[in-house]
Amino acid sequence: MNQNQFRKGQRFVKRLLLLLILVSGVMAACRQGDVPPQSQATNTAPVTSDNTPGPDTQGSQATTNASATLAPTASPTSIPTPPTPSPTPLPPKDLIVCVSGEPGDLYLYGDQSAAAVAVRHAIYESPYTSLNYEYQPLGLEKVPSLADGDAILKTVEVNAGETVVTSDGQVTTLGKGIEVVNADGVRTPYADAPIPMKQLVVEFTFKPMTWSDGTPVTAEDSVFSFRLAGDRSAAQIDEQVRYTATYEAVDEQTVRWTGLPGYIDPTYMTHVWTPLPSHQLAKIDADLLSSSEEAARQPLSYGPFVVDSWADGETIHLIPNPHYYRVAEGLPYLDSLTFRFLSSSNTGFPEGYEGCQIITSDLLSFDAVPAIDEAAAAGEWVEYTATANVVEQIIFGVAPSAGYKSNHQVWFDDAQLRQAVTQCTNRQGIVDELLYGRAPVMDTFVPNDHALHPQDLPQWAYDPAAANALLDELGYIDSDGDGIRNDIASSHPISITLGTNSESLLRSRIIEMVSEDLAGCGIQAAPVTYEAGIWFASGPAGTVFGRRFDLAQFAWLSRIEAGCSLYLSNNIPGPVAEGFAGWQGVNVSGWANEAYDAACREALSLLPGQPGYVEAHQEAMRIFAQELPSMPLFTRMRVAATTPDVLNFRLDSTQPSELWNVFELDLATGGS
Repeated sequence: MNQNQFRKGQRFVKRLLLLLILVSGVMAACRQGDVPPQSQATNTAPVTSDNTPGPDTQGSQATTNASATLAPTASPTSIPTPPTPSPTPLPPKDLIVCVSGEPGDLYLYGDQSAAAVAVRHAIYESPYTSLNYEYQPLGLEKVPSLADGDAILKTVEVNAGETVVTSDGQVTTLGKGIEVVNADGVRTPYADAPIPMKQLVVEFTFKPMTWSDGTPVTAEDSVFSFRLAGDRSAAQIDEQVRYTATYEAVDEQTVRWTGLPGYIDPTYMTHVWTPLPSHQLAKIDADLLSSSEEAARQPLSYGPFVVDSWADGETIHLIPNPHYYRVAEGLPYLDSLTFRFLSSSNTGFPEGYEGCQIITSDLLSFDAVPAIDEAAAAGEWVEYTATANVVEQIIFGVAPSAGYKSNHQVWFDDAQLRQAVTQCTNRQGIVDELLYGRAPVMDTFVPNDHALHPQDLPQWAYDPAAANALLDELGYIDSDGDGIRNDIASSHPISITLGTNSESLLRSRIIEMVSEDLAGCGIQAAPVTYEAGIWFASGPAGTVFGRRFDLAQFAWLSRIEAGCSLYLSNNIPGPVAEGFAGWQGVNVSGWANEAYDAACREALSLLPGQPGYVEAHQEAMRIFAQELPSMPLFTRMRVAATTPDVLNFRLDSTQPSELWNVFELDLATGGS
């Protein structure tokens, strides 16, 4: 080959190399175009980096492959390695949650419906949550405790004119004769000298968080929220504000709550207020916040999502908050979240549920369980159930009011008769028929899965033979053969009433079933119903709170803390002049037991973590379960449903909203 031919060959190779490099660059650019552009609002960068290489990575990798192929040889016949195909992008994860009705507003102290609360879980990360009868931190660094020193119980001297909490839990100004609990735990009427009392002080530290406009969340935002929570123009007033001496910012992330002297609250770790953006809302009058666009329709968020749009009567659509403090963890997992507004159904799935991926418990009656079971068997839905905070029971008229006793025989002042009636009642049968067997039968005043529930409680299971034997032993005999037992001493037949409010079909059926069971033990219990306004009216005229009944079936709300105070003797409704609590008292059975009072008062004087706290509560439960001032039936149940592709959904007995962990809800296939 001569020199000219060699030079021509070099020029040919260089041109070929240039052409191949240009082709490789075009191919790399085409590959980048296959990946849809990332929206800042959806902020899916962490997810994309885990599943699909980003455009910059793809471009540099394509160039490297071309260079590596061409560098070793200048042969015009060399063919570059084709670029690796990009994985097919997953469809967006768009979750549709169906709730009962449209929120009136999203203002934190406005509409408190289940739907409004669910949406707010996506906007504000709650400082804490409550699962399994305990508290866990979310927006807080930790839950304060006496053991860790961020909660303390100190002794202070209190003088006349200062605000305190009295021995019966009332907020008042200290003055002569006002009874308080002193620092030694003794009930003491105030005279004229300073009196030592206990006072709780608790500090809460928020995690570093940012509002969706880029402004840091501060402790002052929580203090601002506290002030609004106590504003009397708000639709929802937080009564805990009344028990607060001071609530102040300690530093940028920490607030300090100081309770009133005498306020010993086992839920002290919850006395923290969800921040609101003071830099935005402080300029708006408090009474206008619930109707303002900034607070009610388009609130700033420090949670996982922000409101994108609100179609009145139809949906609220939210997208990820680019400033969410956990975005580096890939949270939230969803690309969007839509709340649809439906009407609840009494028997099955709500109308228009097609397309829903979560149906919340406020939309589903427990009578929907058969329909959900059928759909679950077909693989279309997943059913979730949990106990609710409504405890159904039958209260015995242990000590009715004087007016009622004047023309009615008192039957249930005898604990053994109460035990026999309980053994006569097929409570499991009631649960099986009315709650499809899903609820456990209760044996004391807290649910069976409560953290304080003891394992050694007296049991009064359904046993008609044992019940009839006990009734015989007590001297209640059917002396005239009419099927109804008589009191031997008075010859009166055990003929009583078993009442409830007429608005509840569930309770109406309960008293019918109990009446049938008691007939099998020779007790005539006539089921009667009253309008709620009469049934629950204040005493002395009201049936329940006037203590004018033999047996009363209704429900109390259950809380995380054990409610032993419901049965304290100083809570019996009746005239104050006669030593009762007034007609607002809640111990409507009239039962009084010194040992129970002592155990319950000891429990109420202590805080979680203090020595004796658990033991005192459990002793009160044991006495209750033996004496039975009421017959515990069951806790109501909640049911929710999701499509099978929904991940991380959790229905919990002590967390009212299913959306408490919306930050980690996910879809297995990227949506439908």
